Amino acid sequence: MLGDNQIILVSSSLSDRDQSLFLSTDEGATFQKQLIPFSVETLIFHPREEDKVLAYTRESKLYVSSDLGKKWTLLQERVTKDHVFWAVSGVDADPDLVHVEAQDVGGGFRYITCQTHSCSDQTLTVPFAGPIDHGSLTVQDDYIFFKATSTNQTKYYISYRRNEFVLMKLPKYALPKDLQVISTDESQVFVAVQEWYQTDTYNLYQSDPSGVRYSLVLEDVRSSRQAEENVIIDILQVRGVKGVFLANRKVDGKVVTLITYNKGRDWDYLRPPSTDMNGKPTSCKPPDCHLHLHLRWADNPYVSGTVHTKDTAPGLIMGAGNLGSQLVEYKEEMYITSDCGHTWRQVFEEEHHILYLDHGGVIVAIKDTSIPLKILKFSVDEGLTWSTHNFTSTSVFVDGLLSEPGDETLVMT
Repeated sequence: MLGDNQIILVSSSLSDRDQSLFLSTDEGATFQKQLIPFSVETLIFHPREEDKVLAYTRESKLYVSSDLGKKWTLLQERVTKDHVFWAVSGVDADPDLVHVEAQDVGGGFRYITCQTHSCSDQTLTVPFAGPIDHGSLTVQDDYIFFKATSTNQTKYYISYRRNEFVLMKLPKYALPKDLQVISTDESQVFVAVQEWYQTDTYNLYQSDPSGVRYSLVLEDVRSSRQAEENVIIDILQVRGVKGVFLANRKVDGKVVTLITYNKGRDWDYLRPPSTDMNGKPTSCKPPDCHLHLHLRWADNPYVSGTVHTKDTAPGLIMGAGNLGSQLVEYKEEMYITSDCGHTWRQVFEEEHHILYLDHGGVIVAIKDTSIPLKILKFSVDEGLTWSTHNFTSTSVFVDGLLSEPGDETLVMT
């Protein structure tokens, strides 16, 4: 889906020979069927020009359309999934440029760029001469990253504002076996580095503006491996306020939650509320007791589990966790702050799906449970008081909440 009134639906037919797209330019009032000779795995829409779209196929081919999916041209074959990037506005000169990681005839992977109107061997550009590691190309804001391994030595490369690639300089004593880019906001790179001696933690480093030199800002941030070898690192950028991050640090088997307001220079515990949601004293007092939150669980967008922050609701943070000396896996009480983490209040005793509407002017919550429900709760005073609403006469199973696009919306599904 894209644009104000344009929609593309991808059909899923049983016979893979004939896949079709359904295109609408009138908000879905009418659809036009368009047969396509490939089967789409993902569509990647141009960030600015809404008629331009890339299609990544199950056969690892990349097609482009500049008329919202009516005509398609093959751009490149043997492309790595999820490693295709449109030009970044204000950094790449040509808005039709595409950054691609693709396999060459010899089997190695390369970083190439080309224009959407021509991507033959004659017209494509190779910004870096050598082979790169499979699945390592990242294009984000001012920066491009990849890694290249030869004879058991891995080198991490970076390009700032499309200048030539240089090696990332970590402190001398750092011996990374893995490196993940966390954030590239405001001309600074945050990376998480797994050192040779670490198994389920990463150290957090911060760069100079060019992204070349790095210094340590926090050790031992918890990490976990997902099914597809994806690494989840327990650090979260708080949306809506610059420079605020939450991190879960694991030391001696104990996980504690920390917050920084100055991009990692100083870290503090979360101050526990003095009373619980019923007004009873919590008897949780620093330095032995703090508030700890589950930062990142679910990859599924309909499931809660993560801490909720939004660009359009600055200062509002809501998540599940517990009071104590450390984070407890099965405790999922819900806490909220409306002053960006300085003071917290408990709002629920169990985990809830959360949705912010109208710049956080309304918060909607529905219990995260496997039994059917018929009520949802909402707050119009940043979580101080909650009203209930019967949204159905017969109970239904709820997978999650979705809102209409846009910041002012009061429409939810």
